[in-house]
Amino acid sequence: MTSSSNRPPVTILCGFLGAGKTTLLQYLLTQAEGRRWAAVVNDVAAINIDGAVVTLTAGNRTIVELGNGCVCCSSKDELAESLAELAATGTFDHLLVETTGVAEPRALANLFLRKNPFGRSLGDFATLASLVTVVDAPAFHAAWAQSRSEGRTAVQGTDRPVIELMIEQVECADVLVLNKCDAISSEVQAELEAILQGLNRRAEIVGTERGQISAEYLLDRVRFDPVATLGAADWIHSLNALAPGKSPGWIQPKPVAAHEAKYGIVHFTFQARRPFRKDALEALVRSGLPGLLRAKGFFWLQERPDEMGFLSVAGGVVRFDYLSYWWAAMVESGKVRLADRPAPIVAAWVEPHGDRRQELVFIGVRLDEAAARAALEACLV
Repeated sequence: MTSSSNRPPVTILCGFLGAGKTTLLQYLLTQAEGRRWAAVVNDVAAINIDGAVVTLTAGNRTIVELGNGCVCCSSKDELAESLAELAATGTFDHLLVETTGVAEPRALANLFLRKNPFGRSLGDFATLASLVTVVDAPAFHAAWAQSRSEGRTAVQGTDRPVIELMIEQVECADVLVLNKCDAISSEVQAELEAILQGLNRRAEIVGTERGQISAEYLLDRVRFDPVATLGAADWIHSLNALAPGKSPGWIQPKPVAAHEAKYGIVHFTFQARRPFRKDALEALVRSGLPGLLRAKGFFWLQERPDEMGFLSVAGGVVRFDYLSYWWAAMVESGKVRLADRPAPIVAAWVEPHGDRRQELVFIGVRLDEAAARAALEACLV
């Protein structure tokens, strides 16, 4: 295994199509000033246009082009191999990756963390320094406003509405580069910063124009933390903070952050040990919670008592998925034994319904928490 001192840092640039990742990468490369940097550029097209653009401006820096696939799915092995090979040369001080616009940061981080069948990971060869998401300020604001004005629409399967992917790219990041701020007003920028902070309380947010940000700020510090970064989404933080065995409706107390006080960002968790009525819950989530920005968590329905539901709301996109079966249902059907319950299930177990429960996190802008809680209670059987 390569020693930590010989594992070059890697900065990954994510962000939706047109956010300005290539422009940012070009600007960073102009600041190399003799330092030995390498860039890996990805494009979903068979011809890598972004790679060609960066190559023209990179001078003597090393550019590796990946094409015809997204680095978080079809090309992830090629990305890992390319980075491992670059790191193994021992000649580079820093590696930069520009992803395609549909890449998911969490999948890229896992390349550094998960072992392959031979017991190795990319983290044995290189250090993930930062996940950076470039946010197209006017496009994000427009997509967010449109998703709210059109009302919430239920989606299923692998469909990926723009706003849902944008939000997930924001939630898993160490740095959020709010780009193209010259194209929005100061009021809109303040609103966007509040929304971004509400989605990811840990990430550093920096506003910029035309991707002009200093390399020292972005590259000279390791910000990635396997636990903190991957758990930075506020819904993950809130769910993890829930203590098993507490009474329904218990809220983990936390200090009110400045952005919450100033812009009305509300976070609350809802717990209950009674099932929801399916039609009532779906109607409430789709149209009855003004200001709702994000919601995630487990739900239990009267009409589907054995199945563990999982709710996801991202802007105007709503998903009602069913992940598995409640342990209580499997015990009742004889598929598993009560004595075989894993520790987390035992901790969450409350008779007479076992692990069946409501455990949901809601994040909203000027969301009326008291009214939302009352409306959720009204959906219970």
